[in-house]
Amino acid sequence: MQTQTIGILGLGVFGTTIAKTLHHYDCHIIAIDNHVERINQLETVLTKGIVGDITDKDLLRAAGIDRCDTVVVATGRNLESSVLAVLHCKALGVPKIVAKVKSKTSKEVLLKIGADRVISPERETGVSLAKHLLHRDTTDLIELDGDVTIIEFHAPPKWIGKSLAELQLRQHYNLNIIGYRDAQTNKLNVQFSPDYSFNEQELIIAVTDNHTVDHFEEYTNKL
Repeated sequence: MQTQTIGILGLGVFGTTIAKTLHHYDCHIIAIDNHVERINQLETVLTKGIVGDITDKDLLRAAGIDRCDTVVVATGRNLESSVLAVLHCKALGVPKIVAKVKSKTSKEVLLKIGADRVISPERETGVSLAKHLLHRDTTDLIELDGDVTIIEFHAPPKWIGKSLAELQLRQHYNLNIIGYRDAQTNKLNVQFSPDYSFNEQELIIAVTDNHTVDHFEEYTNKL
């Protein structure tokens, strides 16, 4: 897995959980928070920790946010702070921006101004979001309970034209395909046979365990 640089703006419970999870993987973490004690508590976790205002564009640039692969706007203070942080990250050229929200209205606003993904901590944990950020080939990842995860992803090039029977994903990698979705129409299909062959226009949905998620790119590249 290629080393990524992830920016975290806001180190409340949600942002701290993301940082601690990413720390266990080959990942650079840049975090900004206006509470010095939060930065100090994560001193051994962060690649760089800055005490300051996440709505200060010059501070974001100086901290290296413009060089991040993904930035998580993890603050829940107010919509204005989140809006400014997203706008600044967009202006700095951050490829992917994920923002935390508390309401449906906030979600619509942040998506409209440039957030690529908007999540609610009530529906998605910091741990599952962190793991999703690590795997660029996945489009979604939801931890259900304990060691069970639903993962959605584009079929790797090596899978195209091959059938489920040929790949034997369940036997070799504990990857249980439960459906596929047309990438253009978003229509979900859960009825398919072992002869079903993967194509480029579909998103694959599978149930698996945490070990498979952690080694996802490694496994899919082997096939």
